Amino acid sequence: MRLNFFFDIDGTIVPFGKPVPQSASDALKWAKSLGHRLFLCTGRAPFEVIESVQSLPFDGGVYSAGAQVVYEGETIFRKALTKEQRDLFFKTVDKYGLLWLNQGVENTYTTTRAVDCIRQMCRKAGVNPVALKSLAIVDEYPADEPMTKILLVSPDGHALEARKALSGVLDSVNNTMGLPQDMVAEMMIPGLTKASGIEILLRHLGEGIETTVGVGDAFNDMEMIDLCEMGIAMGNACDELKQHADFVTADIEDDGLEKAVRHAVGTMGRKE
Repeated sequence: MRLNFFFDIDGTIVPFGKPVPQSASDALKWAKSLGHRLFLCTGRAPFEVIESVQSLPFDGGVYSAGAQVVYEGETIFRKALTKEQRDLFFKTVDKYGLLWLNQGVENTYTTTRAVDCIRQMCRKAGVNPVALKSLAIVDEYPADEPMTKILLVSPDGHALEARKALSGVLDSVNNTMGLPQDMVAEMMIPGLTKASGIEILLRHLGEGIETTVGVGDAFNDMEMIDLCEMGIAMGNACDELKQHADFVTADIEDDGLEKAVRHAVGTMGRKE
């Protein structure tokens, strides 16, 4: 049976602040050579994916936590915040003194202060900052630019209050960067998740859930892990995700992705 693999990026394919392990690269190419499809399933937008990951043989992906779905270079689904959602978000920004990194169509728009703040938080927390491409430094978010996903930053620790204020208008999840949850959060369009993006892609392919393997490490991979026929948590995954997984592989830096891919192919890939 040809499988459809869905991979998170940070903490799954790429260790934070480090290159793609050679064993992971080799395993993905091996699975592709057997005829299986490979997809990214990430909170990143396509233009945010670093070159070392882009160079791997992916067939497309679910991006921006479900707000964009791409197959063989063609965007088959995209959804942006409505004017009402945008307006309320920026009112909340003003109320709580928030900073932001907002995904548009071809750039992630942010401010110099937001970039400096994230770097300071990472240094203080002792974590490696996530590498991003296509950052556009602006004073204000362009009025005519669609917005698909938000990284909310609160230097004063009001992120949880802001999430509550936006509840029902925007969905939110804890950040996966290892930063304090009262300072950083991810905001998404309600109803869109990595799982909803997978379902859209499967309908486009005309294939079923029984073909799917999801591999991730963080809480925002939960819907993907629960949906896929085989959900695999990395050894470095959060405990909550491991409890939902069908299989827990090794740590990302202990050939965890290779072991995950080989387990899935050996278990599911031989089914007729």
